[in-house]
Amino acid sequence: MTNIDQLHTETESMLSHIQNTPESDELLRQIEDFVAKRSDLIQKISLPLSEEERKQIKLLLTRDQLIVKEMERLKQSIAAELQHVKKKRVMHTTYLNPYNNLTIDGTYYDKRK
Repeated sequence: MTNIDQLHTETESMLSHIQNTPESDELLRQIEDFVAKRSDLIQKISLPLSEEERKQIKLLLTRDQLIVKEMERLKQSIAAELQHVKKKRVMHTTYLNPYNNLTIDGTYYDKRK
């Protein structure tokens, strides 16, 4: 099996693994492993490519775009979760000490004598 074939099988397996999968710590570790393996395989590819290898690389590039879209989806999911945690933390601290962040931005003057 050539490096391009290995890269193709690795890319296909990772794409099928991350599509429509909710984010988790295990998934993030698997993505890191995938990127490391893929980087090694890309480094090992020799440049005089045959026509068949060029077709496989074009297919890999289309699959790569799908992987990037899935990674963006995961990134947005993680960002939304972080925002939710931040809001939850602020609400919790506000609940524990509701008078902590009072601002005195105005004063009422009673004009009656």
